[in-house]
Amino acid sequence: MRGDERLLPSTITPWLATARFGRRLYYYPETGSTNDVALELARGGESEGTVVFTDYQRGGRGRRDHTWSSAPGRDLLFSVILRPGGASSSVLPVTLALSLATSVLLTRATGAGVGVKWPNDVVTEAGKVAGILAEASHAGGQASFVVVGVGVNVNAIEFPPDIGPAVSCRGLLGGELDRASLFADLLGTMETYYDRFRADGFGPLVSSFNERLRERGRRVRVVEGGPPGSGVVRGVDASGGLEIETGNGVRVLHGETVEESM
Repeated sequence: MRGDERLLPSTITPWLATARFGRRLYYYPETGSTNDVALELARGGESEGTVVFTDYQRGGRGRRDHTWSSAPGRDLLFSVILRPGGASSSVLPVTLALSLATSVLLTRATGAGVGVKWPNDVVTEAGKVAGILAEASHAGGQASFVVVGVGVNVNAIEFPPDIGPAVSCRGLLGGELDRASLFADLLGTMETYYDRFRADGFGPLVSSFNERLRERGRRVRVVEGGPPGSGVVRGVDASGGLEIETGNGVRVLHGETVEESM
C-alpha cells in the first residue's frame, strides 16, 4: 500500500498488537477536529483506548490556540481516549509519556535522532515532526478522562510557511512510509508507555524523557502562563514539571509556555 492511499480501519487492524489502543476505531474521511469527536465520545462513556482518526482535519488544534495543518491523505491525525484516574495534575505527565513514546517509535521508524520538546512536541534538528494536545474533563479534582490528540508528519512534502520549522518522516527517511503499519506500531508503543505510567507513575520514565529533551542544558524564558523569568533547563521531574536553574534557585514550570533565549 502506498503511503498516500486512504487510511481505513481495515488497513490498520491487521497490524495491531495492542490490548486496548485502537481496538475500537472511529474513522472520518474528513472532520473538524478528532479531539472534538473524541471528547464527545468520552463524555458518552466510550472505553479507554478508543481512537478517532481522519485523513483530513479542517480545524486541527495545537497548544496556545495554534492550528495543526496537514494535506489530505498524507499524515497521521488521531485522538485516543484515556481514563488514567488520579488528580487533574496527571494530564501533564500523560502528555509527556506519550510524547516520549512517539519519539521512540519515530526514531525506530526513520533511523533519525527524534527528540522531545517540553511539553508536547516531537522534534528533530530539522524541525517538528509531531505534536500532541491533551484535553481533559475534570470532576472533583480528578481527571475523569483525557483525550490526547496526535499529529504526525508522515508523508508530507510541503508545510505552510507560518508553522515554523517542520519535517516529515518521509523527509527523514528519504522515502514514503506505510501509514497503516506505522499507525499500528505507534499505538502499540503508546500503549506500552501509558501502561508503564499507569503502573508506576511518570518517575521511571523521567531519565528516558530527559535523554531526549531538546531544551536540556539550554536557556529558556517564560513567555506565557506565569511570572516572567529565565533559566537553564535541568530536565523534567516526576510530576512532569520543567526544572530550570535561575539565579534564585530551581523553578519548576507546569502550565507555563517557554521558548529558548540567547
